[in-house]
Amino acid sequence: MRAVTLAPLLAGIGYALPQAAPSCYTTTEQVIEPTSTATYLSTYVTTITASTPKDQGTFTTFTRVSSTETIGTITQTENDCTASATATVYTTSDGSNTAPSPSIYARQDGDAKCTVTVKSTTTYGQTYTFLDAGETSTYTAYTAYTHADATSTQSGFTAYAVATALTTAPEEYCSPTSTTTQDARCAPSALISAAGASESSTQYGLSYASFSTPGAEYRANTTDASACCQLCAEADKCAVSSWDVRTGECRLGFPVSWRTGELSCGSGLMAYYGAGPAHPMEPGSGLFVAELCGQATFTNAKPDDGT
Repeated sequence: MRAVTLAPLLAGIGYALPQAAPSCYTTTEQVIEPTSTATYLSTYVTTITASTPKDQGTFTTFTRVSSTETIGTITQTENDCTASATATVYTTSDGSNTAPSPSIYARQDGDAKCTVTVKSTTTYGQTYTFLDAGETSTYTAYTAYTHADATSTQSGFTAYAVATALTTAPEEYCSPTSTTTQDARCAPSALISAAGASESSTQYGLSYASFSTPGAEYRANTTDASACCQLCAEADKCAVSSWDVRTGECRLGFPVSWRTGELSCGSGLMAYYGAGPAHPMEPGSGLFVAELCGQATFTNAKPDDGT
């Protein structure tokens, strides 16, 4: 009875013993055979060092002279009093994959008895053959160089500027019931503080503006957008004004004609509205633009999400 029960156990022990390693190893030999052969002609080159310098011609230094032209004057009124009550009147205007584990052999019966080599052939590429062309070529090497120097003066572009004049407010400005009269185009309701793809689409605040060139740009600081606009309204051929609610900076645009160099009352600036999409601007949170004798154009600023 016991002999019968030991037989399966002995069979299991024999099965669990370490196994012998395989008798052969396989290696792969990679062979690359070119698909074609290219033949080139080779010419022997002789280098000769020149005994005289090489003349490189004339080097001309250009000096550009630009000019600045003052095209107008902005008059700002200062006062040293504070009126107790000031009324403002606006006038009318014109306009894995997981890899399998390798086999592990716990017992080795000596070295492998053989090695099998498998040859793998890949065909690609090209071999090169160089043949003597039977010709020689001469290359002249220079170690010194000479050149002549010349200068030339040219007229550059004209820069345009706007001068500033200061005046003191009259004494009656300080009366408790003083009244300030401004252009109707400078009324808060007439100012542009938002834009969009169309008038019926979502409107966004104006982020920044670029002024037209050629032309002049005047900068100052004013208390509000209407005061900035009024400076433009009182200046000769001031096209547009832009006031930044974030900084209080006032900018006036004076575009100039390319052909004549005269003030043109044309397109004064391009304002960019911030449509986001990450942080769209609320209307009235950036620039306030006024169109006086010229026009302003509006376009979408670069998206703020990195696209």
